[in-house]
Amino acid sequence: MMQHGAVLRAAGEVDRFPVVLVEVGGLAEQHLFIACVYSSKTGVWGNLTSTSVQSKGTFTLYFKGMPSVLVGNSLYWLFDGDFVGIVEFNLERHSLAVIEVPLDMFESFDGFTLMRAEDGELSLLSLSGFTAQLWKRNTITDGVPSWGIVRTVELDKLLSLDSEGYVTTHGFAEDNNLVILRVNINIISTVQIESLQFKKVSDNSKWYYYPFESVYAAGI
Repeated sequence: MMQHGAVLRAAGEVDRFPVVLVEVGGLAEQHLFIACVYSSKTGVWGNLTSTSVQSKGTFTLYFKGMPSVLVGNSLYWLFDGDFVGIVEFNLERHSLAVIEVPLDMFESFDGFTLMRAEDGELSLLSLSGFTAQLWKRNTITDGVPSWGIVRTVELDKLLSLDSEGYVTTHGFAEDNNLVILRVNINIISTVQIESLQFKKVSDNSKWYYYPFESVYAAGI
């Protein structure tokens, strides 16, 4: 079983928080997602909830090494393996759902990053070479979700890269709507997708980064 999770805290709640744990596993014919919520208020774990999807091959599924993204009342995690997709956990109904991504994205193996769009909807950034495409999930008239490209960004022009360079995605800082990128082998940068503001964060060879955002009182 592969595990991932998230810790949430509402504004003003200092010592009360829920923890959401998700797992994926199963046999070659079927993949099973399981979720459970821990409440710091009661100190107990809730009931298990699950959903399953049919396998499309012989590979297992695993969660990408990126944090979840909170959009509305749901948490979303990106997974890979047998196929690429998104698992959704609804915080109100405590239910799970699996969302498939557009087949066009399979042409890219340089990275996918879940995002919350400027209008608050779920979106996904796919990266192929130096070309980043922002996909948005919509609901059409018959209620069936669909995906569409809303923006294309040429990162080599934005970051002044030569033909020998490369870019990979490493996550999303949701409170500031920043995509975390690795440029070449050792430069970590952020890009604000709406404004295309670029900022170099660090210069080292660490491979995993976890975006952490916080607030503090001025002068402390």
